[in-house]
Amino acid sequence: MELKTRYFVQYSSVSMINSFLIPEEPFTSISIGIRDLETDFIFTLVQNMFSFPIFVVLENDIFEQGKNIILERNIPSFKFSSDGFIFKIDSFDTLEAICDITVDLALNGISVFIFYGQGLFKEDLVPSRQWNKPVEFKKLDFQKVETFIDVSEVGINIFSKNNKFNSPRKVSHFISASYSLDVESSDI
Repeated sequence: MELKTRYFVQYSSVSMINSFLIPEEPFTSISIGIRDLETDFIFTLVQNMFSFPIFVVLENDIFEQGKNIILERNIPSFKFSSDGFIFKIDSFDTLEAICDITVDLALNGISVFIFYGQGLFKEDLVPSRQWNKPVEFKKLDFQKVETFIDVSEVGINIFSKNNKFNSPRKVSHFISASYSLDVESSDI
């Protein structure tokens, strides 16, 4: 019998919440920790939680392999700095390809942001980061954002207004059954 990769789900810590300049109300913040972050984990979660379009924001340069995937598949992007890209995703194939790139970046210590909502535009999702201040999306109207996800090398943080995802127990229903919930480390 193969052991499933374990994950935990908790309400986010204050330091995680404070690392972003977003309105506290009505967003609930949930953290999902996982030791071995994989494409399947993020792809399944995002696929189960959202419909299209979904927006993915990469702050830093994409590795050569990622650039090749984007060129080969002709994935449209909005370049907002010398090395930042925003993708509007409208298909499962594109979502899976971008999730591959997301995991590669996250495992190398680079955050990736995923947005879902109504009336979002790529140009409004440009992040502003300063070493001593929270990440801010200055042009973004957070009234239009239903859910915002920060992907990092140790898991993901979900900031959501949707009551389908407003507790660790509810979020766990959107994670693939091929992963195992660590109940003792979770707020369930």
